[in-house]
Amino acid sequence: MTELTHTIPAETCAEAWVAGVEYLLTQPSHEAYNLTLAVRSPLTMTVSDFRVHDIVDEFLRARDQEPITTVAGTIFPANYYLREGATGVYQTFPEVFAKLDKHSWGIYAMRMLRRTGKDGTTINPLEILVNKLKNHMKRMRSAYEANLTDADDDGFELPIYRAKEDANRLRPQPCLSHLTFKLYPDNALMLAVMYRSHYYVAKTLGNLIGLAQLQAFVANETNLRVGPLICHSTHARVDTGSEWSLTDIKNLASQCRKALLPTAA
Repeated sequence: MTELTHTIPAETCAEAWVAGVEYLLTQPSHEAYNLTLAVRSPLTMTVSDFRVHDIVDEFLRARDQEPITTVAGTIFPANYYLREGATGVYQTFPEVFAKLDKHSWGIYAMRMLRRTGKDGTTINPLEILVNKLKNHMKRMRSAYEANLTDADDDGFELPIYRAKEDANRLRPQPCLSHLTFKLYPDNALMLAVMYRSHYYVAKTLGNLIGLAQLQAFVANETNLRVGPLICHSTHARVDTGSEWSLTDIKNLASQCRKALLPTAA
């Protein structure tokens, strides 16, 4: 019987990504359903992790694909947070993004930061989540979610799916479907996310880094520690096409595995 789920535990995002690609390369059609990456220390970047980052980034840039920082930035505007703190995330970034060319459905960060409320006013779902977490984390440890729901009266939700915009879409549409924050008893904040579909070469490493940055933001703003990051892809695949071949991906995975070895130069 086909394996129903497969979980890859790893210490860092880079390690998880390399192991995920290697696993997919062993599967029929180089794809899998219900692949889960469990990252114990998502903010950690070792020297080896930086080598993996640079190898993948060079691979993508050489083929005119979005670099890792751009992919990560669709989830969380880390540069704005570094420069201006929470104000940069909540106010400056949305103002700047509103003036730029947009993806057909926008980006995840804006869906977390701007939304029209029930009374027609503009609300900030991420800020609401952070404030709710600050105010209620002593008595509620599992109520901080970002999911498909489009309800306006639940302050714990950061909706990614928007029924009015997405209901009739087939492609393109958001692949990230659900985010949920959980508070561990030791005041560590876990983030678990679900992707309906995941391209492991073009997107996943950047996605993991962006999610870790978002997780760190929420933890920092609520005086919590960063806990594990869990990324569940209901469908994951090694994406091939005109930009790169399967041989290219195998070579990329091999280079990254060597970069993770302690003896790597």
